[in-house]
Amino acid sequence: MTIAAYIVVAIALSITDMLLFRRCAEHSPVRLTSGIIIAFSVALLQTLLYLAGMAMGDILRLESTSDANLYSQPNAYITLGLFIIVIIKLLVPYMRREPQLPLFNLNNTKAIIAMAIATGINMLIIGIGMGFASPMAGHFHISAWPLLGLTFLFGYFGIMLGRQKVTIRPIRWIIVACILLLGTAIATIANN
Repeated sequence: MTIAAYIVVAIALSITDMLLFRRCAEHSPVRLTSGIIIAFSVALLQTLLYLAGMAMGDILRLESTSDANLYSQPNAYITLGLFIIVIIKLLVPYMRREPQLPLFNLNNTKAIIAMAIATGINMLIIGIGMGFASPMAGHFHISAWPLLGLTFLFGYFGIMLGRQKVTIRPIRWIIVACILLLGTAIATIANN
């Protein structure tokens, strides 16, 4: 996988964080100084779950001792399947007539940890898919730093939008995120 694929996945996952933080900050506003700590803590925990998923995918990846590329196509299809699971999980709540999207109280530490773990499940699944697509060795830094940085920035931006009650079109944003994820998975198949 190229660094561009890791950055595109990081952007897609960051968009989902922005939407969540915007909703939560509108419901329970926090000071911007507290928002920095909250956004960084959630981004760090999500990145750790993503890296744990990558490590699991790297362990579970199909490999052959005789030919390194023998199972690259089946691994790419497994990646596509895992990405589609996450895409469906992201899209379905927004496609209901009256969406019931999750809200977390940003003034409660336990709620913030629960939010990080609940949203980190998607990142864990995406990480497993990325681990199937490419080995973790040599890709640790190019996968971890863009995700950590972008989820922190987008999350903090979401807090700022929520505090000001700025209206955005969440369905459009989530569709963009899902298209980015799907495009990355299809590119993985095309490159193998």
